[in-house]
Amino acid sequence: MYNSPLLESIAHYKILERVGESPLGEVFRARDTRLGRTVAIKIPPATIQIDTAKRDALIADARTAMALSHPNIAALYEVGDDNGRVFLACEFVPGDSLDRVIAGHPLNARRAIDITAQVADALADAHAVDFAHGDLTKDSIVVTPKGAAKTLDFGLARWTRADGKPGDQAGDLRSLRRLFFEMLTGRPPGDQAMPPSSVNKSLPAEVDPLVMKDYEMAVTFAADLRAVGAILEVRAEALDKTRGTLGRKAPRSKAPLVAVVLAVLVAGLTAAWWYFRR
Repeated sequence: MYNSPLLESIAHYKILERVGESPLGEVFRARDTRLGRTVAIKIPPATIQIDTAKRDALIADARTAMALSHPNIAALYEVGDDNGRVFLACEFVPGDSLDRVIAGHPLNARRAIDITAQVADALADAHAVDFAHGDLTKDSIVVTPKGAAKTLDFGLARWTRADGKPGDQAGDLRSLRRLFFEMLTGRPPGDQAMPPSSVNKSLPAEVDPLVMKDYEMAVTFAADLRAVGAILEVRAEALDKTRGTLGRKAPRSKAPLVAVVLAVLVAGLTAAWWYFRR
């Protein structure tokens, strides 16, 4: 309908290249000529563009989503109308989708924990203002070259889900735990819940409760993830030191224990702060 491959500009955005498709339509990398920044322009399909009710509903949802601001949420800058064509101007996030990051292979447990904790942080911030993502998938999370995890299309689930339903906060947490399982094992979980270490025997036992527990709050999940991550980090550092001594007996140190205790304490205080902030 719009011959978008030849699109040169929309509103005050200069189109640089077409980068692919998304559930919200075609995606372009563009230059904001007013603010001088690179953005992602999403142009919804004709089924939305020509339906007044759908257009208005999408615009309303997008304007609500624009209020979200968090380092692990890809910002929605603008929802606009250029000569009858609705578009979304979003933060351009370089990197790979989580689907490509996993690519059918388990990630290092500490990396999986770090990515999951970042997404949990984003959920906690949004849930604190009664906002759900609604359609958390491997394609709605991008990992940047510097290791930051960014969630895309926050709050636009009814436009990205096949069933057209908005989703809820409990669903966000279930989806994130399923993605965490896949990061740890390289494969999606089945219908029957199982600990990830039963699939990937190299995993530390501490990760199993993180997957199996039915969390009610994203902030609690994030705190538990970081506490376990700290334990694994201390363990890895201790192993590296042991290897570095080439078998020589090293003096005992209380530093690893202190680090773990501090990590657990900080995680607990963070969870409490978020709880009373709601």
